[in-house]
Amino acid sequence: MAYETITVDSDKKITTITLNRADKMNAISPSMLADLKQALASAAGDDDVSVVVLKSLGKVFCAGYDLSPKDWIVSQFPADFEHGVDIQKDREDVIELLEYWLDLWQFPKPIIASVQGPALSGAGELLAMCDLVVASESASFGHPAGRDLGIPPTVFMWPMLIGMRKTKEMLFTAKSIDANKAEKLGLINEVVPADELDARVQALAEDVALTPVNHLKILKKATNNWYDNMGMATSSYQAADLDAVFHQSPTFNAFFKLVREEGMKAALAERRRQFG
Repeated sequence: MAYETITVDSDKKITTITLNRADKMNAISPSMLADLKQALASAAGDDDVSVVVLKSLGKVFCAGYDLSPKDWIVSQFPADFEHGVDIQKDREDVIELLEYWLDLWQFPKPIIASVQGPALSGAGELLAMCDLVVASESASFGHPAGRDLGIPPTVFMWPMLIGMRKTKEMLFTAKSIDANKAEKLGLINEVVPADELDARVQALAEDVALTPVNHLKILKKATNNWYDNMGMATSSYQAADLDAVFHQSPTFNAFFKLVREEGMKAALAERRRQFG
């Protein structure tokens, strides 16, 4: 099957999905979400597939959501609205995006992420839905968009993965952390040298695939139930509402006013000047 933004290969009970927008730093677009959904649906329904590996091409694992008008992740590109986006429509869009991630959370088979570089902002939502994460020493993780563009409805599952205080620190400062710190915090499973990443992920996937796939489904569901029963979905819907409120803020509107007047590069440069 041909895909626009990913490639898919299957071998030894393992389906490997590779993000294939290296020229865009593998930024998440609506087309990428559609491709991922289709590829994962195929893997879910294939009894010969036990494990999915998710990786990407290039030096950046994923820069987050695409910021260009053509590939903006929701229906309203804020620079097109002089007085701000419609909050009700924005809320509906954010909830639709959240439900995409919650559907991925319910994917029945293990997903192993292989991270070779920065995984920023929206990339954190993708990683949050993966079961295991192996990263190279060059990987980094964070939400720089938290200063001015919004919050992730899933909050990357950071409150559950790394705890309250570290979650607040990373959100309040919008700073990234390196792979070694991410491992110590429990955000990822393992750090390996860059030249060993592919081999280590392959070995881990083959090891997981030794477990019968029907057992893997039960083991994953039993673990996920703990988080479901703690109210993960409820908290995520509440965060989606807060994200829509965030998108009404003067700082958010000022960013896109500059985009409208001078372009995205100028707006990002001003963000760096303000926030570092």
